[in-house]
Amino acid sequence: MRSIGSRSWSDRLSGLAELPVPPHVFRLERGALAYAGFNRGLAGLELREARSVELPPGTFGDGPLGAPPADAVAFAAAVDRLASALAHRPRHASLVLPDAWARALAVELGDLPSRGELRRDVLRFRLKKLVPFRVDELRIEAAPIPKLERQEEVERALVLFASESLCAALEHAFAAAGIALGQIVNASLARLEALAWRGRLPGLAALAAVDTDGFTIIFARDGEPVVWRQKSFTEGLDDADRRPMLESELRLTRTFLTERVGGDPLQAVVLAAPADVRGFWLEVLEEGLERPVTSLEPALLPLADGAAAGRLGDDPAPIVGAACREVA
Repeated sequence: MRSIGSRSWSDRLSGLAELPVPPHVFRLERGALAYAGFNRGLAGLELREARSVELPPGTFGDGPLGAPPADAVAFAAAVDRLASALAHRPRHASLVLPDAWARALAVELGDLPSRGELRRDVLRFRLKKLVPFRVDELRIEAAPIPKLERQEEVERALVLFASESLCAALEHAFAAAGIALGQIVNASLARLEALAWRGRLPGLAALAAVDTDGFTIIFARDGEPVVWRQKSFTEGLDDADRRPMLESELRLTRTFLTERVGGDPLQAVVLAAPADVRGFWLEVLEEGLERPVTSLEPALLPLADGAAAGRLGDDPAPIVGAACREVA
């Protein structure tokens, strides 16, 4: 999984054998901040504690990449209130953000410098042509992903980016509560980590996620992202107008997979979507990808006790997946 935390575990643990990240995860959405703590057992993650606090309307703005909290003091107080309610306040934790706030895209790249800051300068220069944001205001991280057939550049990477001001404000609020954020990741990458944990997603598979801001589809081989598609919803379009656009996009993506990724058939298509739109998206994905689609149910998650997922809200996969990562 890729992280845009300023203190990434991969930086801190470089050169050692693979180790799991701390099993403490916070998940931030516009209206709530949730926490889950886990133990790691032979049968999977064991949920130890789960709590959440509501956030007042307007705590975070509606910018295309989110925005720092409108009242930094009030948000820091909410973080501290949640941390104080826990049986044990964690010193290190991960944070999951909405896909719209921490976005990703796959890019082809030439040889990258070995030094971290020089690498980020190259990435920023490349992103200037690809994203409609001021790249000097972004926090950017990248990791190599499998190459495509007939690829022009030497390397290919999945680039994760978010607003630097938002990330810094969140880190500051958690630091005030005595918690260092070592991993900041988006919800879809965390979901993929949960589904693919310890080889649970073999072959070529697709993970689609839908929320109020848009949708994301990741195509992964043996759990490793190979294609990333992310779209924001156009305001004013209803499902009837949106459907032909989505099906056309999926057909083009299917052709791209065949021509550039290889002829391997999709082994699985998994959908994470709110209940009120799930039926619509199941039909669209099955039509566009010509494969049966499975809803992301708790049974697909690496939880020792599947019933524990009910304590993690309607969409438990991201907070579970963020605790799954192992880094070198």
